[in-house]
Amino acid sequence: MSNNNPFEAHGIKHLSASSINQFISNPASWILKVSGHRGPSNPAMWRGTAIDDAISWAFDYEGNDIAAPINMALNIFDERWIENKKSNEYDYDKVRLERGNIERYLEVAMPFYRELGKPESIQKRIEIDFDLPIPVIGFIDLQYPGMIRDIKTTGRMMPKTPSSICRQLSLYAYAENCDAVADFIHVTKTKAEVVTVAITNIDERLEELRKASLAMMNVLSYSDDINQVASLFYPDFDDWRWNNPADVAAAKKLWGIK
Repeated sequence: MSNNNPFEAHGIKHLSASSINQFISNPASWILKVSGHRGPSNPAMWRGTAIDDAISWAFDYEGNDIAAPINMALNIFDERWIENKKSNEYDYDKVRLERGNIERYLEVAMPFYRELGKPESIQKRIEIDFDLPIPVIGFIDLQYPGMIRDIKTTGRMMPKTPSSICRQLSLYAYAENCDAVADFIHVTKTKAEVVTVAITNIDERLEELRKASLAMMNVLSYSDDINQVASLFYPDFDDWRWNNPADVAAAKKLWGIK
């Protein structure tokens, strides 16, 4: 490796909590992304984006109804669907399910956030230096005095908060020197609720991010050729994270798998 900045040699200008989490959970998938592959988004991602944007927009909405935020979210979802269905195949039942649940998500979320009041900032950009040649960048959903809140939409509550979410919010809490919570907007066939979970062990989670980001740099320093870097790992297609056929096909090409 001739370049003293391995990230630059592979076209990476910054890291994020999501990219570091991806490296921790599935390094082969992260290497595939570094190679230039961008897999298609999915209906659950469109739903999350639509609800996040609608909640953020509603803080400046002067009306008291929830019809306008719901219509906005549905329009955002439909735009994503139109953009993606031209070039990718989707399970139409999943598309209909995610779109159909948007109203229920917002029916429980809107009163919750209206009671909290308007935040100091929305989608605030933060930047952390882990003694790397590039920064770690993130965007905070909502910031209140002494508190940041992250909006998470889910159809299934986990027994404990996933480490990936804890690491992400610990990064934000450290950047702003404040507390952090995740607001899980939880919707099932029989239930709709907002469950707020405080993020703890922030220093420990931050150290995980720092060590993982250094490991990412060490991996990339192996070679300027991503094919050589890829040879250090091997994808496990039995892992549920390889559930997209386009990602599997691209990975098989990169690793020379028939």
